[in-house]
Amino acid sequence: MTKPFFTVEDTKMGFSLFCVVCGIGTLSMPGNYARAGYAWATIALVFMASINVYASVCISKVMIVAPKECHTLGDIGGWVFGTPGRVAINISHMLVCVMAPIMFLVLGGSILTTLFPDSFADTTWIILMGVMLLPVCLVPT
Repeated sequence: MTKPFFTVEDTKMGFSLFCVVCGIGTLSMPGNYARAGYAWATIALVFMASINVYASVCISKVMIVAPKECHTLGDIGGWVFGTPGRVAINISHMLVCVMAPIMFLVLGGSILTTLFPDSFADTTWIILMGVMLLPVCLVPT
């Protein structure tokens, strides 16, 4: 009897990896503690940490059995699902590279208005954070 192609375990791994990649949980924790309180925010922190560990173990298992020619995430996607997998992984990775800095700026702006309630608006904090990061981004590497 053959194994099914897509199992419940695969669904859980995909969901966990999506949450880890798209969720900027660590940066939002101060705001979570301020809004939800100590108990609920600690439960959320432990939950996010366990999802992160699970997703890391899953991707590590895939990388261990991958052939030596797989050097990038796109290569792993191509090895597992062929050309559609390579395209999907490359597009999602590019989106993460573009969207993650935006999420950091937005979450940072909302955290600073939570930490300093009578200061600037969210938009002002986001612009200030972006201006402060420009010198770092413009340094040649």
